[in-house]
Amino acid sequence: MSDELALPPPSLDEEIISTTSSSSSFVPVESHIQDAIQVINERKEFNNEILEYINTATPSAEVGNNYHIISVFGSQSTGKSTLLNKLFNTNFDVMDETNRQQTTKGIWMAYSPHISSTGAQVTPQKQQLKENVFVMDVEGTDGRERGEDQDFERKAALFALSTSEILIINTWETQIGLYQGANMGLLKTVFEVNLSLFGKSKVNNASNDHKVLLLFVIRDHIGVTPKESLAATVKQDLQKIWESLNKPSEVAHLKFADFFDVGFHTLSHKVLQADKFLEDVSLLGDKLVDPKNPEYLFKPYYHHSIPVDGWTMYAEQCWEQIDNNKDLDLPTQQILVAKFKCDEILNGVYEEFLDKFRGRVLSQEISNEVEVDYKELGLLFTDLQHDTIEDYDISASRYNKNVFEQKRLVLLGKITEKFKEVFDQHMKNLTSSTVKQFKEKLTSKRKRAANASTGSAESFINIVSETKLSSIQEFTQKAKFISLDGKLDFKAFENKLNTKLEEVVSGQQVSELNNFINKALKKLSSGMTKTVAAQLSEPEEHSWDAILGVFHSLVDEPLKKFETVDGKYDFQLGASDELNSITATTFKFKAWTKFYDVVRKYVSKENLLTILKDRFETKFRYDENGLPKLYQNVHELGISFKEAKEYALKVVPFVSFAKLSNSSAILPEFDIFDKKLKRKYNNSNGLSSAATTIEQHVSEDEDDDDEEDEENTFSEIINETDKAAVLAKFKRETDAVFVETNRSIVQHITQIPYYIYLIIVLLGWNEFMAVIRNPFTFSLALIFGAGFYVMWTLNLLRPASIVAQKMVDECILLAKEKFREWVVDEHQTHGRNLGKISGGNESEEEIELDDLSRTNSE
Repeated sequence: MSDELALPPPSLDEEIISTTSSSSSFVPVESHIQDAIQVINERKEFNNEILEYINTATPSAEVGNNYHIISVFGSQSTGKSTLLNKLFNTNFDVMDETNRQQTTKGIWMAYSPHISSTGAQVTPQKQQLKENVFVMDVEGTDGRERGEDQDFERKAALFALSTSEILIINTWETQIGLYQGANMGLLKTVFEVNLSLFGKSKVNNASNDHKVLLLFVIRDHIGVTPKESLAATVKQDLQKIWESLNKPSEVAHLKFADFFDVGFHTLSHKVLQADKFLEDVSLLGDKLVDPKNPEYLFKPYYHHSIPVDGWTMYAEQCWEQIDNNKDLDLPTQQILVAKFKCDEILNGVYEEFLDKFRGRVLSQEISNEVEVDYKELGLLFTDLQHDTIEDYDISASRYNKNVFEQKRLVLLGKITEKFKEVFDQHMKNLTSSTVKQFKEKLTSKRKRAANASTGSAESFINIVSETKLSSIQEFTQKAKFISLDGKLDFKAFENKLNTKLEEVVSGQQVSELNNFINKALKKLSSGMTKTVAAQLSEPEEHSWDAILGVFHSLVDEPLKKFETVDGKYDFQLGASDELNSITATTFKFKAWTKFYDVVRKYVSKENLLTILKDRFETKFRYDENGLPKLYQNVHELGISFKEAKEYALKVVPFVSFAKLSNSSAILPEFDIFDKKLKRKYNNSNGLSSAATTIEQHVSEDEDDDDEEDEENTFSEIINETDKAAVLAKFKRETDAVFVETNRSIVQHITQIPYYIYLIIVLLGWNEFMAVIRNPFTFSLALIFGAGFYVMWTLNLLRPASIVAQKMVDECILLAKEKFREWVVDEHQTHGRNLGKISGGNESEEEIELDDLSRTNSE
């Protein structure tokens, strides 16, 4: 086709048009349907009337998504058009074998009315495909007509690859293993530009599973080399091509398999094995028409998933991008040579760089324990990079400038990536060491501030701000030294450092707030212990009012100086409003818990019994003046016992239930028995656990729901069961005291009949008169009488009689002991003396005394 011919619009009204598709003319299949339409002509112009041809050529009223696009690609004069005509029953113009020259010019499309297969032999008119198949015949590559001008054939190949579901690569068996002969150089260029065009959409849309099938049809296959071996060679070559591509960084991770599937089919010699050739073509058709065939080719993910009218728009946009976008211009032979040589130079200088890198950089130990001079290390990085780039510039600058600069950027990227491996490790260590130093500086400054009595909240904020700023500045300076003048981005590490420093500051804030809570609770515990003991030892109607008032003052006092005008709290540590609020809430919750613990510690089940006994003993054994009581009779004992018991039991209602003077129970601000709140505020981690959510305890809470919660009431100090047990035990012990006291009274009181006193007076009258008449005895009687009266007045007769009785008993015991010592210990001497006096046998007396001693001891 000549360059002067304009793009021929399809004419549906003409019955006869000229004879060849290559001349932009069509041989009709029927009177109203063209054989084919030229999609892109030799002048690289896109035909806008393709959709009209598609709608006219297809028998169905509406094509929609019911279509497939297949293209054929290969060297010129390799029988591409012949293959399409035999396989798809199209009428593309074929080469005149007597005059080998270019046949197809540009890109042509035809509708396939019937695909040849090994199925039933029916006429094309009777067998219609369920799906519409359109075939594109692409101008052959490496034609003498275009010579070194390979721009169109590369763009045409890229267009076919971008718009087709299946790209048939038509090649001879003898071309397998060749580079240019098998169009591998062209495929490399096409793959590279295709990656630039469609790689980003693959990355941005993770669900995009669209692929293109590269179907290698191997012509004139004689069977000496198995198809599997040929396929392995092709796959290996394709993989090498893919790995050698210059991929943009954002798509560098994508693999060949993410874009393409590869298939193979062999065809026998068309001339020497004509029948076998047609059979092989039919076998290829089976893969296209039979979905049950294991090698069925029309996979759903090959389809572009757009209606046919959308496909025509998509095809036009693809061609405009390919043809007009200067960034996607395909390279000439000169550029390919430049790329090859620059790649060679790049690989050489990069290998030299790796040797220096291993010897000078990797040989240095990278550890938190080793101190690094980051300035010196940064100079080493810069020197290595500069030397490598200088070597590349000297050798590669004589080639194409664009390629040289492009490969230079690639080399810089590879060097930067290599340095980044070490850079990342150094940055991790630098981050860790900076955080560690920040902790040490912060702790040291806080201690100095505390020792200087300036450890106020404001001082804490200033210390944190200054220390953090200096740490970040030092970190940034060291990071810049080894960042290759900013080529290695350390922003992520800087953000991580900020996060870690904030965590340290938050931890210090939590520690300071916990110290505040603990100190305030310690003071509250001390004050509440004294108040509870004082008020409940001698309870009155307003005792619990006084206890509650002291509690509120002890809670409000430490919080008042941190309260803001809007009723919130600011502990002036730079903490968030939420943390400040949680601190105040935690303190209040723990304060109520401490209130509960102090009261129950003082009024426990065991302590209640002790309190009752102490009160009973105080009233029962001592009078109002604090002197011991001595009971003269049982009646007096009974009255005192009743009063003492009532006095002791008077405290029970006060200590068993916390009730105010208005008869209302004391209710805390929080439910201190709630398990979630207890975990949140009373955790061993202190405030840090309260500042976090309680989601980590959800599973535990679910388990707790299955258990019966122990019912607790804040105001109920001693429950009825424990109170009954204590009162029963108190009754038993007080009753025992009563019985013991009563028994002592009975033992020491002797009842003398009154008539005995009369007999004593009558019988002792003379002696009585003798005493009165005798001045000495009379005086002595007066003294004893006065003493007796005084002791009787002071109620000391009974103690005196007890003391006298004890003295008599002790004297008797002492006399018995002395007599026993004299008799037992000196029995041999006394025996001999008695024997001499009585003239008896000495040995017999000793035996008798020995027997007496043993008898006494027994």
